[in-house]
Amino acid sequence: MNGKLILFWDFDAEWGAERSRSGGGPKPWGALEFSCTERLLWVLEQFGVKACFAVVGAVALPGSRPYHDPGLIREIAAQGHEVASHAMRHEWLPGVGKGNLRQIIRQSKEALETCVLQPVTTFAPPYNQPFDFWERGSISLSERREVSRDRVDLGFLCQVLQEEGFTFCRVAYKPLGERLLSYRGYRKHFFPRIEIIRGITTLRVNAFGFRTDTLYLIDHAIEENGFVVCFAHPHALSGNGPQSESHLIPFLERVQELVSIGRLEIVLPRTIMSVPLHKS
Repeated sequence: MNGKLILFWDFDAEWGAERSRSGGGPKPWGALEFSCTERLLWVLEQFGVKACFAVVGAVALPGSRPYHDPGLIREIAAQGHEVASHAMRHEWLPGVGKGNLRQIIRQSKEALETCVLQPVTTFAPPYNQPFDFWERGSISLSERREVSRDRVDLGFLCQVLQEEGFTFCRVAYKPLGERLLSYRGYRKHFFPRIEIIRGITTLRVNAFGFRTDTLYLIDHAIEENGFVVCFAHPHALSGNGPQSESHLIPFLERVQELVSIGRLEIVLPRTIMSVPLHKS
């Protein structure tokens, strides 16, 4: 029995800091994304861990920090990590309009591929949205309130991604049954199953940061041959929260140990080839 770990780092830069939806307006961490990524690349190399960096496409364009650094994006790819798209300027996709979505997806893919000279086939939506996906019983009331017309839902996003040459998308929808259980205080862990949505291979996020709950999830993934799909942000490496280096190092030590004894496999989204359990 072994588990599989996919580690995402969402590289937002100043684009994401300026468009933060967490309240309080723009955030001050945009410039930290670059210096923390340089540190992060060194740390990952020490542990032999490869990750998927979901990068805002505009960062790969010529220019200077805190908005651009194509050289750093090329270094990420050169070290064997996967470069994925995180939209063009960290747009909130439910509200961009169906007519604009294709341009955003296409521009980001072109900017990143021109920069790294490799195919970019994985997409990680900013804010992990859209959550709205009626076919799986996931209804996002907040998305529907904010965007009454021309709303981009998960099915339409995946359709456009498939048409634009992507093969994988990280998703975070939550079926109504799971949502109701969480409202009642039930927080049972889950392991995502590979699903094909509009021709796109998808896996749902089930972990954030590197505290003990993520390590607990990895231990159970080994027992159940499950996936742990974890994400974090490079700029948070220097803080003291669940994404910090102080939590990352012991997490990587445990991951390295499990990999060495053949209990855990680190995979990149571009390598996932499996028969899906669901199609939409």
